[in-house]
Amino acid sequence: MISFSWIFVWLFVVLVPFSKRTWFKNSVALLYKAFSRKEKKLTFMSLPDEIILNCLARISRSHYPKLSLVSKTFRSLLMSHTLNVERFHLKTSETFFHVCLKLPDRPSPSMFTLWIKPGQILMNQLEKKERSTGDTRLVQIPSSYYNKVPLYVITVGSELYGLSQRNDPSSNMLVRNKEILFCRNSPNMIVARAKARAVVFYGKIYVMGGCAANESANWGEVFDPKTQIWEALPDPGPELRFSSIRGIEVIEGKLYIRSNEEKDSVYDPKEGKWDVAKKSHLQCMIGNVWNLGGGMIEIANYGGKLLILWDKIGPSQEKDIWCAVIALEKRDGIDEVWAKIEWASIVLTVPCSYVFLYSLLNRW
Repeated sequence: MISFSWIFVWLFVVLVPFSKRTWFKNSVALLYKAFSRKEKKLTFMSLPDEIILNCLARISRSHYPKLSLVSKTFRSLLMSHTLNVERFHLKTSETFFHVCLKLPDRPSPSMFTLWIKPGQILMNQLEKKERSTGDTRLVQIPSSYYNKVPLYVITVGSELYGLSQRNDPSSNMLVRNKEILFCRNSPNMIVARAKARAVVFYGKIYVMGGCAANESANWGEVFDPKTQIWEALPDPGPELRFSSIRGIEVIEGKLYIRSNEEKDSVYDPKEGKWDVAKKSHLQCMIGNVWNLGGGMIEIANYGGKLLILWDKIGPSQEKDIWCAVIALEKRDGIDEVWAKIEWASIVLTVPCSYVFLYSLLNRW
């Protein structure tokens, strides 16, 4: 059994910022009295689940994968819906950026999450021309925590729809109301999917991929939240049924499907027709400004700031994956957007033959 004192000290002294410990002071006397009893050795897990969940909800989710290794009971609490409800009420939801990579020495893709060391003043290592200090890293999610891999989340009105990213395919989506945190499952999709991509267009959810490339009749489908009905999309043909999709974007009334293949595709919802699309620069919208990324691995809207990933050959002939977060400012009376690099550093070093599969960005 895990010692109460060690877990207690680690959780509250190391992980919880000082500014958030005020609530804890009122409970010190009660906890100390319980802990100091000689006739019974207490452990952290002997506390009521309500207290444990309240503690965990105040800790950054970036620490959850390691905490899940403590015990099966701990892991069960970390993966519970009750913990999500507790974080919702405490307003401790966080924005997280995840990437999925295929590494040559591993049979299955690996999921990583961007970890930022709390309380650090991050530097622009591009200016210093130094190696990373380790304050920002892409940390692999342990296999024991893998079924907690985040959902691919899209928003329709007041509801969040989450698609499973695990290897075990699911034929439905998890639906969560943003106001009351009520969760339910959507009606089953026509075909089970894993690692599918989706986009909202005129109030409907278009889902593509995540199934075998030969699923010609069901490779893509659309869901109407009003009628709660799924309908199959036309068959794009074998050349456009990609086995791996990076993302889907709505551009000028059409759906552009970015793939890891040599070409992309485009679907016209009005005409119900598919076509080949030229490979274009990565893009994302922040506020009302479109950002384009040429030569980048990925770009994303990271809490209103621009996050970019790129790679280059390092000193050891491996590839360094760099990450930078850029603040954007549109000044009054000027049709220009000013950008300031808040930090940039190497977040992971990988073999040159690695493959970037896709990214996930969500707030949960």
